[in-house]
Amino acid sequence: MSAFIDALLPRVAHASLQSIVLAALVYALCRGMPSLSAATRSWLWWLVAAQMVLGVTCPDLFTLRLLPAPTTVHAVVIQNTGTDMPSIDVANDTTPSTLSWQTLLLSAWAIAIVVQVAFAVWRSRHLPGVLRRALPHDDARVEALCARRAHELGLRRSPRLAVSDEVSSPQVVGLWRPTILLPSDDTLSPDELDMALMHELAHVRRGDLYLGWIPAAARTLFFFHPAAWLANREYALCREAACDAMVVSRGHREPQNYGRLLLRLGVSPHPHHALPGASPTFLNLKRRLVMLGRIHETPPRAITLALVGVVTLAAALPWRVVAASETPTYVSVSVAPPAPPAPPPVPAAPALPAMPAHAMPTPPTPRAPRAPTVSSSSMNIVSVSDDAKNAFIYFGDGISVMSGKASDFSRAEAMRQGNDDFAWYRDGGKAWALRDPGYLKRIHDVYARASKQADVPQKTADRQERLDREQEALNDQMAKLSERQSDLANRNQNPGNPESAIAYAQGHATIAREQAAVGQKMGDLARERADIARELAEQNRQQGRLADSATREVNQILAEAVRNHVAVEAH
Repeated sequence: MSAFIDALLPRVAHASLQSIVLAALVYALCRGMPSLSAATRSWLWWLVAAQMVLGVTCPDLFTLRLLPAPTTVHAVVIQNTGTDMPSIDVANDTTPSTLSWQTLLLSAWAIAIVVQVAFAVWRSRHLPGVLRRALPHDDARVEALCARRAHELGLRRSPRLAVSDEVSSPQVVGLWRPTILLPSDDTLSPDELDMALMHELAHVRRGDLYLGWIPAAARTLFFFHPAAWLANREYALCREAACDAMVVSRGHREPQNYGRLLLRLGVSPHPHHALPGASPTFLNLKRRLVMLGRIHETPPRAITLALVGVVTLAAALPWRVVAASETPTYVSVSVAPPAPPAPPPVPAAPALPAMPAHAMPTPPTPRAPRAPTVSSSSMNIVSVSDDAKNAFIYFGDGISVMSGKASDFSRAEAMRQGNDDFAWYRDGGKAWALRDPGYLKRIHDVYARASKQADVPQKTADRQERLDREQEALNDQMAKLSERQSDLANRNQNPGNPESAIAYAQGHATIAREQAAVGQKMGDLARERADIARELAEQNRQQGRLADSATREVNQILAEAVRNHVAVEAH
């Protein structure tokens, strides 16, 4: 749950910031280019809403790895007890499991979204009844007119016509099967009815019944963001104005006549489930009339498409500028015990050649350093930070975990009694000491299990060494082939001699075949290296999951010990 919260909160914040930039850009374009068509404006405001939705649902859809790759240094402390038992860092700083403000904030955000969705469903509860009570339109002339206009607009089939006394102006409803509802009091003239039908058909042609869900979703998810409300409002206005422009241009109507129709339809609150031709407010009606007068001032289509494309690529898509792939660096620190004083020479001191397997012989000279391997018998984790708000120190059988400030180590060591298992935990200014064997064993089992399950890529490192040797051998072969080719060219001193030319061609062909074979082997090595890189990435992800799991389990054990008063408060 904490990982989900940590991932979701940056998504919302990043999408909110990016939407401010995009909304400001679109607003400046609309104000700076008054002749911009209503259809273009609607698309631009729709992109603002789509960017907000994609920013939450698909935040890493487009990533640009432009930042330098971070280098994570894992300090692996290996106690040298005479046997080869390397250890591995499997956990980060241990922090207590508390209800953070991020959790409370996201919980309130989720509750607000659920309330909005429930309210929207409640507002739409009348739609099935309205459609069920609507009567089929029985005027064949209007049916024919609607079918003809639908064909002119490029629709494959005409929407169903129905009459209802529950609507005050023509409107289209229905997502899967659009239906145009006409008011039962037929007060529109045939010419006005024609324009009203074309307006509703334009909504179907543009796909507004589907596209309108994106601004609605953005307003629901970002109900706290002014850009979401602005995008939803401007998109709704420009959507209606785009349909007005389609009626005038495709229906060959005069803007003045259509403007009179808008005035006659007047102002009517928009239902939540339909797209009516009437305006929701007087200001909305005024802006539609102003945009209607600029229909013939639109810029060329190429400029419009280029503008929408640039805005889409530059600002609307959820770009993420991220760092390159993280390169972990392992630093092995061997802590050897103090050397005992040299004993006096005794004749019987030489080591016996036949030593038991369980004895502790002198370790052999190590090879070149590589990534540490797993050993479930010994594990030491050290993390020192002067700004650590929390600390956790544990001493167990073969396992030591020390995370916190340097002063925390001194306090914990002072409270430890002898060499018994011991845990010390600090949360802010309060600290607890844990000596209960049952709880300490549970903590030990968590780290022991994580140590056994972690898969440090020892075999992968061996494969990498083998590939390096093979690559070096292939490089030598390629260098020798280049020398042979150079010698062959130097020997071809008489190009006019047919025998010399034939020998040169045969030798050159042989070298080319050998170079191709070496190149193919190099390609195979490159593919195998890519496979190794993917395996290493998966192993790193697995280690991270094991570390998170161990941290959560230890946090739960500590919280339970404090809650049950098993852990004693340290002063």
